[in-house]
Order: sequence, then C-alpha cells, then structure tokens
Amino acid sequence: MLLLTAFFSFLITTSQAADVFLTGSKTFEITDYSVVKKGVSIGNCIQSDPFTVGGYQWAIEFYPQGFNPSYSDFVSVLVRLLNPKNVVKAIQTHHFRDWNSTGWSTSTPVDSNLRTFSANGYTGWGYFDFMARSNFEVSNYLRNDTLVIKTNIWVVKDSSSFLMPPLSAAAGNLYSWWDQVFQTSDVSVENSKSG
Repeated sequence: MLLLTAFFSFLITTSQAADVFLTGSKTFEITDYSVVKKGVSIGNCIQSDPFTVGGYQWAIEFYPQGFNPSYSDFVSVLVRLLNPKNVVKAIQTHHFRDWNSTGWSTSTPVDSNLRTFSANGYTGWGYFDFMARSNFEVSNYLRNDTLVIKTNIWVVKDSSSFLMPPLSAAAGNLYSWWDQVFQTSDVSVENSKSG
C-alpha cells in the first residue's frame, strides 16, 4: 500500500495540471406548448433567457417541430454559446421535468462528450432527435400544456490555471479532505440503491 501511495503521489506531483470544470445549470419553462408548436416552424426555436456558466453566456434552444426537416418528427434541444469570441470546450446534458415524480427525466439522451463551441465552428450542440414528438406529447414531461427543461453545463477552463495538491497531502486524512472539497464545491452526490 505504501508503494502504491508513493507511486500515485509521484504521478500527481510530477504532473500537477488538471482540467478544471466550472459548472452551472438553467431551467427553462415553456407554457402553452400546443400554441408554441403551431406557431414555430421546423428549424425555428424558442430560446431561454441568457445565463452565465464559466464566464460565458449561454441559452437553451427548444425546437418543437425539430431542428431541420430530417428531424421533423422529433423535439430538438440544444445549448448555444452566445457571442462566441473564444473557443470554449464544454459538456452539456438536458433533461425534461418528470411531472409524476420529484425528479428529472433519465430516459433522455446524455452526452458526456466534450464539445467545442466557437465562432468559426459550431456555436450550438445538443440533440436533434431528443425525443420523438409523438412520445413526448403523451409522456410525463408535458403537463397542463407546460414543459420544463433543465440544462447542465460543465465548461473546461485552462488546465494550467489549477494545480492539484500532492496525493500525500490528502492521504493522511481522506475523509477530512473530501469533506472540505464538498463543502467548497458546486457538486452534489447522491447514493441510490437498486432492487
């Protein structure tokens, strides 16, 4: 065990740079879905108010008739980087509010891939086929003609801006160290049992 700890301490102290994620989320409520759907054509969206994550302005985009004609049988959900001046790397997830529970959808796609947002490339990423419209309209995600989308964003900051402490600093009292990390973080951990 001592050899293993020394090995990991060596790895971390000789390569101390690590990616730093700045996180944030936004909920976007859309009322009068049936009216919105009729008034918004394929390829057009309803956009949330801007919100800031990682020092950048973002917006959620909901396409009730699909992102383009190829996806006209789906509802599409994207997150867009507004006024892109720099290349921004981020991970994003989207969930519908499940009105029959206290939580958010788990059956919607989750993309854990790091995406690049830039003025010279894509300013928006998401899911053109987020959910088949026919399934969405009879699901627990639409109630009283209202839906709520929650988008989570993790923006990667320059890894050279953050240095990890050597493992040996935490090895003496891991419980105390993790407690301190969670007290100062924007992360929540949930323990769930299946079965």
